[in-house]
Amino acid sequence: MARLDETETATSITREHWAVPFLELLGYRPIYQAKAEIVDNQTYAISHRTEEGENKPPLHIIGCRIDLDKRPPSGNPRLSAHGLMQEYLNHTEHLWGIVTNGYQWRLLRDCSLMTRLSYVEFDLEQILNSENYADFGLFYRLFHRSRLPEGMDDTDKCLLEFYHQEAIQQGGRVRDKLRDGVEKALQLFGTGFLQHPQNQSLRDVLATNQLSEKEFYRQLLLLIYRLLFLMVAESRQVLMVEEDAEKARIYMEYYSITRLRQLAERPSYRREGFQDLWQGLRVTFRLFNENWQGKMLRLSPLNGDLFGSKVLQTLDNYAIDNYDFLQAIAHLSLYEQKGQRRRVNYAALDVEELGSIYESLLDFTPRVLIRNGIHEFRLVAGSDRKTTGSYYTPPELVAQLIKSALEPVIEEKLKALNITVEQEKALLSLKICDPACGSGHFLLAAARRIGKELAKVRTGEAQPGAEPIKQAIRDVIQHCIYGVDLNPLAVDLCKVALWIEGFCKGLPLNFLDHRIKCGNSLVGVLDISCLDEGIPDAAYTAVTGDNKTLATTIKKRNKKERENQGQLSIFGDLSEERQYYGQGWQQLSDLQEISTDDVRRKQEQYQANRNHKGWWRDHSACNLWTAAFFMPLTEEGLQLLPTTEALKQLLRGNDSTQKIVEAANQLAEEKRFFHWCLEFPDVFDEGGFSCVLGNPPWERIKLQEKEFFASKNPDIANAANKAAREKLIKQLATSNPQLLQEFADAKHDADAQSKFIRESARFPLTAVGDINTYAVFAETTRKLISPTGRVGIIVPTGIATDDTCKKFFGDLIQNQNLASLYDFENREHLFTALHTKTKFCLLFLSKAAVKDISFSFISTNINDLKNPDKVFKLSSKDISSFNPNTQTCPLFRSRIDAELTKKIYQRVPVLENEKTEVNSWGISFMPMFHMSNDSHLFKNEAKNGLLPLYEAKMFHQFDHRWATYDGTEAKDVSLEDKSNSTFQITPRYWVSKTEVENRLASKWDKKWLLSFRSITDSRNERTAIFSIIPRVGVGHSAPLMIIDIKQISLVCCLLTNLSSLVFDFVVRQKLGGTNFSLFILKQLPVIPPDRYTQEDIEYISSRVLELFYTAYDMKLFALDLGHDGEPFIWDENRRAKLRAELDAKYAKLYGLTRDELRYILDPADVYGEDFPSETFRVLKNNEIRKYGEYRTQRLVLAAWDMMNN
Repeated sequence: MARLDETETATSITREHWAVPFLELLGYRPIYQAKAEIVDNQTYAISHRTEEGENKPPLHIIGCRIDLDKRPPSGNPRLSAHGLMQEYLNHTEHLWGIVTNGYQWRLLRDCSLMTRLSYVEFDLEQILNSENYADFGLFYRLFHRSRLPEGMDDTDKCLLEFYHQEAIQQGGRVRDKLRDGVEKALQLFGTGFLQHPQNQSLRDVLATNQLSEKEFYRQLLLLIYRLLFLMVAESRQVLMVEEDAEKARIYMEYYSITRLRQLAERPSYRREGFQDLWQGLRVTFRLFNENWQGKMLRLSPLNGDLFGSKVLQTLDNYAIDNYDFLQAIAHLSLYEQKGQRRRVNYAALDVEELGSIYESLLDFTPRVLIRNGIHEFRLVAGSDRKTTGSYYTPPELVAQLIKSALEPVIEEKLKALNITVEQEKALLSLKICDPACGSGHFLLAAARRIGKELAKVRTGEAQPGAEPIKQAIRDVIQHCIYGVDLNPLAVDLCKVALWIEGFCKGLPLNFLDHRIKCGNSLVGVLDISCLDEGIPDAAYTAVTGDNKTLATTIKKRNKKERENQGQLSIFGDLSEERQYYGQGWQQLSDLQEISTDDVRRKQEQYQANRNHKGWWRDHSACNLWTAAFFMPLTEEGLQLLPTTEALKQLLRGNDSTQKIVEAANQLAEEKRFFHWCLEFPDVFDEGGFSCVLGNPPWERIKLQEKEFFASKNPDIANAANKAAREKLIKQLATSNPQLLQEFADAKHDADAQSKFIRESARFPLTAVGDINTYAVFAETTRKLISPTGRVGIIVPTGIATDDTCKKFFGDLIQNQNLASLYDFENREHLFTALHTKTKFCLLFLSKAAVKDISFSFISTNINDLKNPDKVFKLSSKDISSFNPNTQTCPLFRSRIDAELTKKIYQRVPVLENEKTEVNSWGISFMPMFHMSNDSHLFKNEAKNGLLPLYEAKMFHQFDHRWATYDGTEAKDVSLEDKSNSTFQITPRYWVSKTEVENRLASKWDKKWLLSFRSITDSRNERTAIFSIIPRVGVGHSAPLMIIDIKQISLVCCLLTNLSSLVFDFVVRQKLGGTNFSLFILKQLPVIPPDRYTQEDIEYISSRVLELFYTAYDMKLFALDLGHDGEPFIWDENRRAKLRAELDAKYAKLYGLTRDELRYILDPADVYGEDFPSETFRVLKNNEIRKYGEYRTQRLVLAAWDMMNN
């Protein structure tokens, strides 16, 4: 080495004299790779393989004078050694690799969906020089050849991957323990403060409600957040501005949380009546507040909302015993595993772990309980998590949203920019928002992804080091990240998560008040121009608790005021003033955050902006406009009720409406109205956000009584039924009038919010039916993005398939704003709190037009999106052809399913096209009897004048005697009974023949009926169940089909079409749940009557007659077909052959090939067992068990071959 020139890299010496011989001692046989590998048009000059063979794990050895994280000045190779290996792993099937310069040895894993560096590093030089045997032993155990995979085929089975997955699972277990620890610590801190003898004033303010239980809870949470932050920072050794061993020692021994953890971990502490530890902790907190008293110890200035001197103002005034204090610290510091106490490793804590804590805390409601004069703080089971729709999002789903929604935006921003300064400016101009941010999971991921890109630009490295990335993330959080949440606890937690992630030595915590806000994203003004039209008259529609007469009067008055005032903007040119105060918000964004003084100035500027006369006027005007929907319409509140006249006076600058304005502002604060255009004016002045991400709540807005009373009165929540619950609620008038009033207020609020969503004109496409928040959030996100922006959100798949969402989804299709949709079933518990049958999707929208939409359906894990057979593209035109009436989306399991269904739709029209008004069969539908609403008409015994009441479960394809009742239980009809042509099924109920005839009068004159099952399942043997049944009463789950076709043999063709395998195949692509709704049926491809030849009609109807006419109660149907003979014998083999012939006939009529028919019968028969789609799996499995073969497949293909030969 000493003989080498300073400019030489020592690569050959490092490899030949050290790295390769050393690897051989570890069990490797390194093979040099003379030629670079080309992957996706990129070259990867990986130096070695572990052994001979292209599929062997990669080793990359460079010279000991080369930094693993820096690209050579020559620019060749194009990446640093670490970056080269990481990119290679991310773009190939290799999972693990090793990179070394002889001194540092790194073990890397594929992390294509991760935004942070993912590797283990050993500094072998330091380990050997210090003779650190323990670390060398760990190195040996991890880097030995036996730990890596043999090749690409067993990557998921090697020991390293086992360690990796075990670490993930262990992390989950530790997360659960930490969650329990935080819960217990909160209760111990709360109870400790409440019970301390010096804290009588605390007990008094809680008893008199001067301090609410929720606010006390929030103070305790902020204390926990401070402790968590400092434990993480101390464990990572990042609190000191610069290295100073003596000052670090002073901090650790006298001020640190580590010292408290050590005290708490001792088993000897006991209650002695002292409270000095809490007072000492308060001193520690002061080291980091805005006065930066820790400067003398070279501590970083934290400042911000978390360590500000007024943040814990309530708790600062009270005392807590050392014993209670240390018990709480112990629960934060330790967890138990296999009977042993272990320390929580805060250095390795992912910030997302805070999200799981947030999720668990929403399960509870804070309560101060008094038992025998002793106060206790408890977290009791409540309904907050349910009512806020919070479900912690798995990291892999977050990563996919980043990849599909944010990365295209980043690429677009950097396109055609080559100068570093311009690229940096472009990245920091991105605006990313989560409108229901929770603990900030999506915002953290976005900050990391943009931060990594920014660090790459600044350093010129494809894989920048940790410090450049950290600084870049902090800058991204400062300039790019926005979030809103209704829950103030979530807002606090989101800020803490961002502070931890963006913390840099020597710099204060980011100022976030202007970016992470508490508010209701769905309630408030989105576009301030809505004020010009005045307050909508519908704002005064009466809801629960309102005076309807008064509501009508106010509505008329407001209408008159609106008609008389013209546009409000004519009362002064407000646009110029709005532009002026908008500049103040832009200036706020431009302020730096290098020192605590910078942060203080930014905070002052923020308050000045909010106090600006023009901004405050507009804010009050938006509050006034929104409050009109929420104010109770009662005589008592009449004087404070805002109308268009009050809005006009306010915008004119008239003070005559001051009391009304004050009332509206107070209501806005209580209900957390959120006016997007005013809260983020810097964003909307530039057209909107660059990207909106999130997993918004999936909840109905209607008040759910059980959830409301869950923590307030469990007896009501657990009542046997709705009637019993209502009775108990009425009894509250005497037993607990305060709770009854709370319930009435909550019901009014829920109804008022529903009114706002329906009538404010903010949600013209999704305010339909029983409103669910996910749909209105989806519509909101679309309006929040700029002309080049994108959306990536997780919502139920109903957004694309449900009738209530058809206007929204249809508009997406029409305007080409849908970029991609990836549907999942929760079978692998991606969301642990949801049922395994829950369907959700990753929905990606683009304001710019997208020609071809990427789809995937019925995936169960994120790896399914890597399967080219699962992911495919469709155009907006394709979607319109599948569902012309609703523009909703089918659910294709695979690319082949989509292509085959597309071919069918190109050849065959839908049953009823409402757009073109084409209904070739003249079909309509009618339910006859509703099983609940009409139950008073039903009889339990057969008598003269009564007819059986058929239910859907009682018939099947070509079988009107599928099930019968034995008492109150339904059972399958036996083969023996089916062979008896006189056997008739027994229903559960009978109904008057007169009632039946009255309902069919003038609608249907045949002596038999056409019906189908409206409740079904695509996982059954067959999904589309249509049948002919006698002229009887029919329950609502079996709607009747009324057809305007006189030729009965043609009706047989329609019925057979609807019962065919090809038709069933298409139904399964359309059915998202168990409801076979009419809007789905109308949009299915059905061969029109004019496509049938006379030969076709005779072929089909003769077989239908034989299949259906097996009993005398269908004789009238046989007569209509011209057959007056005896019923046909029920012969299972004969019936199977007839049905197979009909299925083959319809495959031909639909224009399929033999291979396409094979595919419909069983995709595995065509593409192999590992193909990701299935069609009639249950039918196949049942027949193999029963007959030893897939009989239907054999018979149908035989019938096809016979027909074509």
